Amino acid sequence: MGDTLEFSDIYQEVKGSWNDGRLRFGRQSVVYKSSKTGKVDSIPAAELSQAQWRRVCLGQGIKLTTSTGHIYKYDGFRDTVTRGMGGRERGGRRVEERCGEERGGGEENRREGGEGG
Repeated sequence: MGDTLEFSDIYQEVKGSWNDGRLRFGRQSVVYKSSKTGKVDSIPAAELSQAQWRRVCLGQGIKLTTSTGHIYKYDGFRDTVTRGMGGRERGGRRVEERCGEERGGGEENRREGGEGG
């Protein structure tokens, strides 16, 4: 395990819909694999410019921004996981914990329960 953190039951926002899967944080990259389609998204650590923890419907979420302007949103972390990770160094990048209210229509109805971690 060592340098890798892996989470199951994590939801990725893609064009307003939520897809469940597994998310892995490693020193070299962040990798998300969809449970439904098997599609893999890999973000090299060198491309990450910002990581922001947010309070969302399923507990905690993280918003990752790359140097090319792409934004990746993941939801479904337990509160205890983010408290342990907030403000720590991860792969040479500082991760800051910022809790804010999610805004948007109908997100609270997308799924009940299903906390992962």
